[in-house]
Amino acid sequence: MQEDLIQIISEIPDTSDNKTEQIFNLAHSINKNGFLTKELGMKILNWKSPRPFKHYDKNTNADFETITKYALMQEDEKIKIHILTALNGVNYPSASAILMFSNPLKYPVIDIRVWRQLYKNQLVTENPKGQNFTLTQWAKYLEVIRQISNSLNITPRQVEKRLFDYDKSTQIGTLYISSKK
Repeated sequence: MQEDLIQIISEIPDTSDNKTEQIFNLAHSINKNGFLTKELGMKILNWKSPRPFKHYDKNTNADFETITKYALMQEDEKIKIHILTALNGVNYPSASAILMFSNPLKYPVIDIRVWRQLYKNQLVTENPKGQNFTLTQWAKYLEVIRQISNSLNITPRQVEKRLFDYDKSTQIGTLYISSKK
């Protein structure tokens, strides 16, 4: 199964939209400053998931600066992302978006679509719905995406985005499957 997925990833072209490119153009300031401003943080978080906007907005500029500065200086990947979840309204997918915009050569965004493809191909073995990710699941996701990235000599962001685009183009039915029967 994994060979099929590798083939799919290698054949899908890289795509990007204007909103994503605009954020990438602003994101160089994250590494330059060593932290994220509220203004840029809100753009990234809204890009990933606009639903919790009112919760994101409860964070002050000082919250963004302090928490992101402390997170980005960490070496341990689990600690890094976990600290980012201290921001109000930020879960692992949103925190992974912050990391991806800070370094797309190193980080992918964790997403239901990508997780679903990894699960179908038995590269992850739990959480078939790809919802409510845990810290352990994020770490496994990062490991798998980086392994694929290394094998294809492309970035983790490229692997994640190509799988996202593939899942979106092949989706049948609704994205979120209700847990009610």
